[in-house]
Amino acid sequence: MRIAAGREWRPATGTVVDWTPTDATVAAGRAARPHPVGPSFLQRDHIVAVRAERAAGREHHAFTCATVPVPGALDLDRMTAALNGFLRDHDGWRSTFRFDGDDVVRGLVDASDIEVAPHSLPPGTDPVDHLHRRLPSTAVFDVFPAVAFGAVAHDDSFDFYFAIDHAFGDASSQAIGLAEILSRYHGAEGPRPVAGASHIEHTASEYAVASTMTTETESVRRWESILGGATPAIPSFPLDLGIVDGQAEPVRIDQVRIADADRAERLSGWAKASGAGLSALVFAALGVTERRLVGRDRYLTASVLSTRSGDHLAAQGWYINFVPVAFDVRTDSLAEVLGYAARGLAVAKEMSADPVHGALGVLIGKGVLDPSVIANPQMVSYLDFRWFPAADRLRDALIFTGEGVTDHASIWISRTDDGLFAATQRPDNPTAEASVAKYFDTLGDVLASVDTP
Repeated sequence: MRIAAGREWRPATGTVVDWTPTDATVAAGRAARPHPVGPSFLQRDHIVAVRAERAAGREHHAFTCATVPVPGALDLDRMTAALNGFLRDHDGWRSTFRFDGDDVVRGLVDASDIEVAPHSLPPGTDPVDHLHRRLPSTAVFDVFPAVAFGAVAHDDSFDFYFAIDHAFGDASSQAIGLAEILSRYHGAEGPRPVAGASHIEHTASEYAVASTMTTETESVRRWESILGGATPAIPSFPLDLGIVDGQAEPVRIDQVRIADADRAERLSGWAKASGAGLSALVFAALGVTERRLVGRDRYLTASVLSTRSGDHLAAQGWYINFVPVAFDVRTDSLAEVLGYAARGLAVAKEMSADPVHGALGVLIGKGVLDPSVIANPQMVSYLDFRWFPAADRLRDALIFTGEGVTDHASIWISRTDDGLFAATQRPDNPTAEASVAKYFDTLGDVLASVDTP
């Protein structure tokens, strides 16, 4: 599995199949009674942003899609049973959201009222064109369920896809969900939800923690030390992205392999021998890259860390928190920077126990932080897809997002059985293309500097 661009999904010609909710299920979604636990902090932010985009007349692109080729002829009945079981067993997928004035309300649909059914499209339907036309109107927070399942069936295999509104999950959630769907389809062991450990319980817990946070909370102090003050430090891409007058431009997704599988394994071993992990080495390399390119002597980014643990490991939902990763970069030597990066990452992991919205809410209320400066920060994520369930079945899977507009170049670093990859969503202009290529080339060189075959 790897993070990719939507243009990379090119299934062979076949019969295009959609699974769509029955009329009764659509009606149940509209009639769902309000649930006492509303959307999570992240869900609320996302849903409000989607409504604003809709009001501005812009097409919805805030969705993610996972695709995978599956050997063997498609069994419609088995897949339909797998999808219905998947939707019914997760409270996250039984949820729907709607506005009540400016408030966002969660409705929860009874499992017995959920049913999707397959429909074959006319011969000659272009699956790629169909997917890109379908998702903006189907994988949306106020459509129930806010998910699109589909397949392209061939004689002895099929290409399956699973697309969601981002409010309902992220790349990890999709990878786990894809593994669950395939395990249900094949009648095999795989991830399953645990009763009482859904994203709804997780959301309630987040709100409870946030309600106790004050200016004395350690994570709040750490956020203030990084972002507070008259001129707060805000993560940014170090090179020119060709943005004029702050106007965002259409997204272009680039991905490169920065280390093959053998080099990635050697780098991991080198990092462990140095008392750190590969993720710390990656962040250290990012810091050295920015020092080499523009002379920055301190690295700062917003990162996404998973909040999945225990009984929630197989639950569907957006289980992440945003945290700052910050450390000094006083030399071009990756070996010397690694320790600082490891400590910066350790602090970030400690901070991830407290919801970012709780911490920043305290600082905004205190008057030391302008909310506008944290609205859309540069981010870096690191994922190791080798540890996800059913990794063997998902080796050729792709995960991609909708492509809207951007004025920065957030980065996704991922490790697979095929190596270490770097991807970004950058503005689609020649300046950004050249800058990102230079950045990734430098990052690869920095990592290679400690590789000893």
